[in-house]
Amino acid sequence: MIEMALVYGAIAIMLIIIARDVIKKNFGIDIQKIDIKDLFQKRKSAVIKRTTGQNSLTMITPGQNKATVLATLRQITGIDYKHAKAIVSRKTPTKFMTGISDKEAYLTRQALEFVGAKIIINK
Repeated sequence: MIEMALVYGAIAIMLIIIARDVIKKNFGIDIQKIDIKDLFQKRKSAVIKRTTGQNSLTMITPGQNKATVLATLRQITGIDYKHAKAIVSRKTPTKFMTGISDKEAYLTRQALEFVGAKIIINK
């Protein structure tokens, strides 16, 4: 049983090495030179910026169930947990999406209001 675990571990390591080489060869990205801190520092802003329209959304209050609003916000926008929590946990009205279309603004507002948040659309 232990021998199979070692075999699976060795296979996993070989696949990681092969994947790293394929990424470097096909895309010119050297994974060993990527600084993880730089990737996370680019997400400091609490506003999600899009370029599909002229509307913006402001969260007045997340309501009683902040966890559900946070999960819904993450699912709709694709942002990470830390970013979504920063939006939901603020006390004052927070503008959290800009540059979105009428349809996207309406659907996002409907989804978040369904789970208890109070959202307004700014044009």
